[in-house]
Amino acid sequence: MNVGLIGGTGVDEMEGFVSGQRETVYTRFGDAEVIIGEIDQSRVVFVPRHGFSHSVPPSKINYRAQIAALKKIGIEQVIGVCAVGSLRKDLLPGTLAILGDFIDLTKGRIDTFFDAPEGPVVHTDFTYPYCPTVSDALYKACRDEGINVFQNTVYIGVEGPRYESPAEIRLYASWGGDVIGMTNLPEAVLAREAGLCYGALGVVTNLACGISPTPLTHEEVRFIMVATADGLQRVVRKAIHELHGRCDSTCRVNNALKI
Repeated sequence: MNVGLIGGTGVDEMEGFVSGQRETVYTRFGDAEVIIGEIDQSRVVFVPRHGFSHSVPPSKINYRAQIAALKKIGIEQVIGVCAVGSLRKDLLPGTLAILGDFIDLTKGRIDTFFDAPEGPVVHTDFTYPYCPTVSDALYKACRDEGINVFQNTVYIGVEGPRYESPAEIRLYASWGGDVIGMTNLPEAVLAREAGLCYGALGVVTNLACGISPTPLTHEEVRFIMVATADGLQRVVRKAIHELHGRCDSTCRVNNALKI
């Protein structure tokens, strides 16, 4: 089992997970629910980010436990799938966006493994925030499947659960942000601290507040996730096949978390 997948709606219905083996992985950072399944003869560990019942809001997710669980199981490569809003009028709902960089505006989340009073003090490099190998596999999969995709998008991570104000969206766009969401951080940070090869695929579900001609609703987000599920699943399946046995050494930080 060397590939992990983190996601929610659109991913949890994939063949191989519906009938997969549900387990709880115990870590010193808390417990994480996982499903161990098989995709094209590759064993894949799926982490339902919001829990089996999809009931945990973004700000309450135990990101440390989920990443530590993948590390404990022996996962080396991870694909994160998340719903995102668009800060650009040319990045329309239904489009896929491969994340290349981020700006972290989350507030109340534990965003490091290295906060124990006894140390050590660790400062992890983020010159390449997402694994090039995983990102390339995602891009190749999108291209092969004929799916419209944007590369190297800048992700704005916010706390939620509210949607942003139009003034906030204008500010984030002026910073160079492309998409915005509530779940990819601190997930991406913790994956790097753990020494995992982590890449992320955003599903654009809506134009952000002030860009969208109508008020945003959760139903709109879920509708797009469901509508794009077939293409998303094809991309994920092909990317997993592409990743098998490959890993980028830039993610293997010397001070990586020890489980």
